[in-house]
Amino acid sequence: MRRQIPSPAALLTGALVLGLLSLAPVGRAQDGNSPDWRRRCLTPIKYRIGTLDARFGIPREDFQRRVEDAAEVWAAAAGRKLFSADAKGALEIDLVYDNRQEATEHVVAARIAIAEKIKAADAISDEALPMRNRVAVLDNSYSSQSSSYREALTAYNKIVAQWNAKGGAPEGERQSLDSQRLVLQKQEAQLRAMRQEQNLLIGDINTLVRRHNMLVDRANAEAKALNESGVVGVQFEQGRYFRQPGEEHIHIFEYESETALVVILAHEMGHALGIKHNGDPASIMSPLVHTKTPILTAQDLEGLKAACSPR
Repeated sequence: MRRQIPSPAALLTGALVLGLLSLAPVGRAQDGNSPDWRRRCLTPIKYRIGTLDARFGIPREDFQRRVEDAAEVWAAAAGRKLFSADAKGALEIDLVYDNRQEATEHVVAARIAIAEKIKAADAISDEALPMRNRVAVLDNSYSSQSSSYREALTAYNKIVAQWNAKGGAPEGERQSLDSQRLVLQKQEAQLRAMRQEQNLLIGDINTLVRRHNMLVDRANAEAKALNESGVVGVQFEQGRYFRQPGEEHIHIFEYESETALVVILAHEMGHALGIKHNGDPASIMSPLVHTKTPILTAQDLEGLKAACSPR
């Protein structure tokens, strides 16, 4: 089974869209023409867990469960047990660590780091949104109130100028003008407070914008470095089933997640049953791996039937 280490996608409108494709040629099977292949379906194939390189970081019991999950994929379809764990089983399943898994771990870690920066940048955008809304509300309110204030101030100054030209206003008129002046002063103070709040918010928003852009720039730089590292775009053989006189093995070389591991194991265990590749890209037994879930397609079921039905 083979898989390509793909690259992160391009940055779109300030957000990094990330994802590893699962398109790659898959591995080899024995041709299944020898008469003993169909006899393999009559009694469960006995398997044992062999060498698990500790660098994969998966405990033996967890790996055992993933093997059981993969075996159950075929057992559920066949309506009977097709694989059985046995310390003396002829089929040995191993985890073989080399540059393939090391490269995948590097890519996965880099993708996680990039995604975390984008997540933090998105959180900053969310934090800034209510502040932006408040600035817009203040701006609209300031515009309407300052317009009314300027009209009232102009009218007040005009009346004051008229009375000054006459040598002064009578007592009653002066008291009215004093009241108007106090109202205007209060309005002016409110407008100044509004502008001050708006400017403070704008300062806080600009600080958040700088943090946001710094995170996005770092994420872009890390994605670019990953794309140019020579790691992405390389095809890796994830697993291999092989059988020869005196030994039978499934070697797993590389996987990205435990769900992906189940798919790889199910594919290679399918070969152990004598199932050949098929042409459905969504199939577990497809030579081009698209599926990310261990679910059999109609062509997988046909392959199982062809491999296990007596002739």
